Amino acid sequence: MAPKRKFTILSMMKDEGHSLVEWVAYHHHLGFDNICVYTNNCSDGTDDMLIRLEELGYVHHFRNDVPPGKKPQPNALELATANPAVMDSEWVLTMDADEFLSIKCGEGKITDLISRMDPEACAMAITWRFFGSSDVTDWNPGLVIESYTRAAPDKFKKGWGVKTLFRPYEHAKLGIHRPHIKNAKQKPERAKALFDQIWLNGSGVRMPDEFSLSGWRSTKPTLGYALAELNHYAVKSYEAYLLRRVRGNVNNKEDKYNAAYFALFDRNEIEATTALQHAPATKAKMAEILADPRMADLQAKAMEFHAARVAKLRSTGEYETWVAELKEASKVPLDKLDEVLFIQHLPKQWQEKVKELQAKGVPDKVIAKMIADTQTAKKGETRSALMAAAGEGPADMGGGDKRRERDAISAVALSLSSDAEAILEAARDAPAAKAPKPDKPEAPDRAAHRAARKAARAAGIPTKKYAQGEEPPEVQAKLEQIAQADHIPQIKDALEQLAAIDDAPIAREVLQRIEAVKETVGEADNPFLNTPEARSLGVPHLKPHIAALVADAKAAKGAKAAKEKAPKPSRSPRKAKSSPASDAATGTK
Repeated sequence: MAPKRKFTILSMMKDEGHSLVEWVAYHHHLGFDNICVYTNNCSDGTDDMLIRLEELGYVHHFRNDVPPGKKPQPNALELATANPAVMDSEWVLTMDADEFLSIKCGEGKITDLISRMDPEACAMAITWRFFGSSDVTDWNPGLVIESYTRAAPDKFKKGWGVKTLFRPYEHAKLGIHRPHIKNAKQKPERAKALFDQIWLNGSGVRMPDEFSLSGWRSTKPTLGYALAELNHYAVKSYEAYLLRRVRGNVNNKEDKYNAAYFALFDRNEIEATTALQHAPATKAKMAEILADPRMADLQAKAMEFHAARVAKLRSTGEYETWVAELKEASKVPLDKLDEVLFIQHLPKQWQEKVKELQAKGVPDKVIAKMIADTQTAKKGETRSALMAAAGEGPADMGGGDKRRERDAISAVALSLSSDAEAILEAARDAPAAKAPKPDKPEAPDRAAHRAARKAARAAGIPTKKYAQGEEPPEVQAKLEQIAQADHIPQIKDALEQLAAIDDAPIAREVLQRIEAVKETVGEADNPFLNTPEARSLGVPHLKPHIAALVADAKAAKGAKAAKEKAPKPSRSPRKAKSSPASDAATGTK
């Protein structure tokens, strides 16, 4: 019997020969001793390269022969679930060829990450950080980790997907984002076993219990980047992106790599260079691999294959137009991404409906908002069912009705009935109706106020909703101070001063609740305010707690307001004031 592996990576690939050696060398250097790759339909020799890498002792290669009617990625995951070479490991991480694990503690090795995790933890949900093109055009500028260093900020919600580093367990079922458990809904004991697992976020902070059952995206309360993140080089350079459009993807999705996808994921707002610390060692490992003549020859042939494709792209009459489209798409700012129409994740019949709406002249941004609104109802259905199966929540008896209602709403929204057209026509005309009048100048500092308010909300601080640009100066000052706060004492100070303003009553309640927590939780055991982790992580570590306090404060405030607005009962005739003696005589209190 082969010895059990410690750290396994599972990946599925197709035509990744131009960057394969870097990817393998990088993760081998990080300490992964078992890199397993399934391939299908390769044209550039990726499969031959992996076969040779296996002979050299760097990876394990497996063929992904996809039966008719199945997609490559789910098929590979099913094969890997039953493969002891993958699952007989202490830890497993499923990831793609355009993803590089970035560990932000110690020397950046996998052992540094494991040593900082709770010993009882079963998994860590590691959040993506999307990297953009860095305005690079050439398809092969050099190492991926050196060429692309511009990335999305923490607040980029569309990039909050996770990949999971986990300990294999009985009846596990691999998924691209996270493992599941087989027959969880039919066998409650399995759902319960999964529910009882301890999962951490990328900061090593414990996730909500129900996340172990389902979910593949971080949220504001669960987001964590302090210990690890997954660099996702989803677009790379303009030419590299066009190459991906030409060769397709591992899951055979049509037209996935269009300008809309590029607009969403070409994020270049911040500089992120954690992975660069491994560049020298990665280059040394690559040189070691390519010292093998057979491997060097296969690498050269893969490069020639992709160079020929780029030459073909450049020779078309559409090349300049395509690059110009991508550069224009790259200009879409974060706050306008909801208007980008991305439909590749929708069922085929919905995609056809969208095309019909476009043909009718409905603007893309209106369709994009409509899709987002109609899909919201789907959230949480799977988790509710699993929670019920695990005995940790009430059964959702109306699940089927909810799905049918959601589908009906979606069908109406994406229909071409006269009513739907009228609604969409009104939505299409709305932007012009809301445009500011020419003689009404915009407040010069409105953008700054908006940014301050967004930062305050991100920090979990509620404020009264003022008209844009009309906040009182003292509120503006406090919001800006909160936006710049790095640690708990700073945000607490800003809260104290904001609470003194009559227009911020909720902030005062939040402050009182924080003080109450400090009194009830011992100084040595306080997980939010008085631990080394809290002092190092500052405000982000406090966000989930503040969010809960804010929710309680809002609920209490709403209940109080409802009580005050409730009609008072008619007065009954006034009774004479009772005395203890008369109470005793009548039996009243």
